[in-house]
Amino acid sequence: VPRVIQLAPVQIQAQIDATRRILRELGYVEGRNIRLEFRDAAGNVDALPAVAQELVRDGAVDAIIAVSTPAALAAYAATRTIPIVAFTAVDPVASGLADSLGHPGRNVTGIAVFSEETTVKRVELMREVVPRAVRLGTVQTKLASGAQSLAPVLETGRKLGFMVEPINVDDPADLAKALSPEVLAGFDALVFVPDVIINAHMSDVIKLVGASNKPAIFPSPDWVAQGGFMSFGPDFADATRHLISQLDRVLKGAKPGDLPFERPTKFDLRINLRTARASGIEVSPTVLARADEVIE
Repeated sequence: VPRVIQLAPVQIQAQIDATRRILRELGYVEGRNIRLEFRDAAGNVDALPAVAQELVRDGAVDAIIAVSTPAALAAYAATRTIPIVAFTAVDPVASGLADSLGHPGRNVTGIAVFSEETTVKRVELMREVVPRAVRLGTVQTKLASGAQSLAPVLETGRKLGFMVEPINVDDPADLAKALSPEVLAGFDALVFVPDVIINAHMSDVIKLVGASNKPAIFPSPDWVAQGGFMSFGPDFADATRHLISQLDRVLKGAKPGDLPFERPTKFDLRINLRTARASGIEVSPTVLARADEVIE
């Protein structure tokens, strides 16, 4: 029975449920033809390498699902032989995980989001929503700031007339301080960078941002479903399905180095008009017309 471990900076129940559900759909039954375990670093990105080394030392691991670029890098540093199927935010070639997207050539394959590109698109959308905004805050933790470059975002913001300033959440326990009314009062709009740690505190973040009445755009639709104003990004449910499909191929004998890294093909724009009205945000008909879903 193959033993598969999902490694992440912090485990989110929705991700665990999605992994289990898709594996069941592919015919895997826990305890019968797969052993599935979940390990994390309790939100401490710096602890990921030690967690990865520990699970490799335990032995008898047939595959690792790495959720986030830091988790993938930690797993790859710990083993060059155990297959790793990774969900990465940045270019796996530039980060040293693969020789090329088409033929990774190592023990890592997966889904590469290239989140700098989607974050740039969020900045562009925010300019359409708040044409007179000047100060734009990009919200992230050490996880995102260490894994991806904000240079394209800063450059795009400058071209669009924004003054872009990072809002760094150094410790999730300090969310209320980092996103306090006093801090957010200094910004006209907010753009959230894909970040699994911030994602784990979704409801708290939405309440804090909502209290400020600042327009904010998030990386995935679940934020809008929970009351966030707007989101743009890959369809993570579809991407997760492709990720687990790659794991299935690996468990059936395929080598990760022969499986191309895939890029998401579905992208999703969602808008919560209830939140917009409550915050006094006007959304132009042209933006609404492009939305894949509008919550009335």
